[in-house]
Amino acid sequence: MTFFYRRPRAGSPAAAPARKPGAETLTAALHALRGPFIVADLETTGLSTATCEILEFAAVRVGAEGTLEREYTQVVRTRGPVPPFISRLTGITQAEVDRHGVPVRQAFSSFLDFVEDLPVFFHNASFDRRFLGAAAEQTGMPFSNPTHCTLALARRAWPELPSHKLEILARHVGASDPTHRALADVRTTVAVALAASSRLAAG
Repeated sequence: MTFFYRRPRAGSPAAAPARKPGAETLTAALHALRGPFIVADLETTGLSTATCEILEFAAVRVGAEGTLEREYTQVVRTRGPVPPFISRLTGITQAEVDRHGVPVRQAFSSFLDFVEDLPVFFHNASFDRRFLGAAAEQTGMPFSNPTHCTLALARRAWPELPSHKLEILARHVGASDPTHRALADVRTTVAVALAASSRLAAG
C-alpha cells in the first residue's frame, strides 16, 4: 500500500483524525491474528475507484504460529495506461503489465481463491476495501471476508509514534522497508501486525 498517493486531501472527511478502534473491533482483530489469517495489499493507478484501476494484487497466508505459509501476487492488465508517476512510485511499468498482467477478473478470482474465507488484514483497509468493492461490482464476484486494519491496530499499539505510515512502523518494529510493491509491503505489514498483536496482548 502506498501512502504517498493515498493521503486524503486536507479538509476532506477522511482527513479527520482517526478514531481508536472500539473494544469489539480490537478484540475481533486480535482474535483473528491468532491465525490462520491473510495480509493483503493492492497497488492501484490512483485514488478514485471511479476513474482508477487495481494494478497489482498481493496476499500472504499466515499460520497460527505466525509463519508465512503461502504467497500470491499478480499484476493486472489495466484497461488504461499505467500513469508515469505510478510507475515511478511502484516500479510497475507498462512493459511489465503488457508482459505479465492478466485481466482483473482473472486476478480477482485467483485472489478470492487464495484468501478463501479467512480474515484479511490491510494497512489502511478502507482504501483497499473500496477498490475490492469496485472489482466485485465489475466482475460479479463478491468479496465478503471479514477485514481488519493494521493501521488502526498500530495507532492503538504505539500511540506515541508521530506517524503510523508503513515505512515508519517498519523501522519501529525492525521489519524490512516497504517498497511500494504489493508483496513487499504485505511482508512488512505481516511483521507490523504481529508486533502490534504482541504489544496489545501484553496490555
